[in-house]
Amino acid sequence: MNQQSFSPFFEIIDDIKQLCEQGRTGTIFLVSDNNRMAQVFLENGNIASILCRGQRGQEALNSLSNMQSVRLRFDDTIKIAPNRDGLSNQTVFETLLKAAGKLSGISASVTAKMAAPAAPTTPSVASPASFSINADTKKLVQDTLTIYIGPFAEIVCQDHFDKAINLRGLIEQLAGEIPNETSANQFRSELLKKLKL
Repeated sequence: MNQQSFSPFFEIIDDIKQLCEQGRTGTIFLVSDNNRMAQVFLENGNIASILCRGQRGQEALNSLSNMQSVRLRFDDTIKIAPNRDGLSNQTVFETLLKAAGKLSGISASVTAKMAAPAAPTTPSVASPASFSINADTKKLVQDTLTIYIGPFAEIVCQDHFDKAINLRGLIEQLAGEIPNETSANQFRSELLKKLKL
């Protein structure tokens, strides 16, 4: 059920449904191709709560519905759900499927084309392949980011490790993933100190 690459959101909806049908308990972590993050908390196959872009419940569901290409990770060791949002599984799936175009009569192939991310058109200034990060540095960076954004750090770091041109640039990109400016500055300072930059 773990997704290593981005998939059209309507395919991820099927994965979430499957976890619910299996009666699973844990946390679904979703990251979109434009680095939007969401968490869906499951309790015995029921969606207990949704968090997305600092919102909860129906507002979070509306934000979640706007995602197009998504990466999913399910963690059954994280079972702490915040207060229930009062959303039924049926309401959640109807909202998500409607947003994905399935309930409005659009075929899956058309939805997939609409949901596919556009090919990047930015010119490459320097090849990321010319810069590599050793495993110890990756672990240090990811562990530090985890303090600030939680388990999403693993997914976010992997995306940025692949695109990094240098360590300072990587730190700046990752600091941009932390919504709170004070925390982002603390993260930046902490890593610059740990990496002696």
